[in-house]
Amino acid sequence: ERVRIRRKDREVTYFAAMTAIVEDCGCCRLGMVLDGGAYIVPLNFGYEVKDGTLLLYFHGAAQGQKISLLRDNPAASFEMDTGHRLVPGAKADDYTYAYRSVMGRGVVEFLQEDEAKLAALNRIMDHYTHRDDWTVEAPMLHATAVYCLRVTHWTAKEHIVP
Repeated sequence: ERVRIRRKDREVTYFAAMTAIVEDCGCCRLGMVLDGGAYIVPLNFGYEVKDGTLLLYFHGAAQGQKISLLRDNPAASFEMDTGHRLVPGAKADDYTYAYRSVMGRGVVEFLQEDEAKLAALNRIMDHYTHRDDWTVEAPMLHATAVYCLRVTHWTAKEHIVP
């Protein structure tokens, strides 16, 4: 199932180009439902592609609003954007804005096994440090919630302006 995009001229459909946008993003906004409304939090993240599916990894405290919401309802949405640049024009309606973005939804799974948690934490660290051989002491590993959003549907757009 795909979400309709109004500006088809800005849609990115090539999978490698979509993941390249993810690679360039520094923050992932994760959306959940709270009292019938949206609850959105900005998070550091890591990712990988397995069997053609985008997996997004997150970590944090083992308790709190976000964790409670995800345990009650593991369905979540996400949004990332990068490449922001205002492009001026001679008149107000000539101005435009350059950007690249992805958004979608999926299902969250909490990782329980130490090996899986460490691998996910290394995906997060690799995204920011370009190094994936970090160690985490057992007490910290056990105290940290590590979870994966298995993306089921996503779209990408970009507006590149020279």
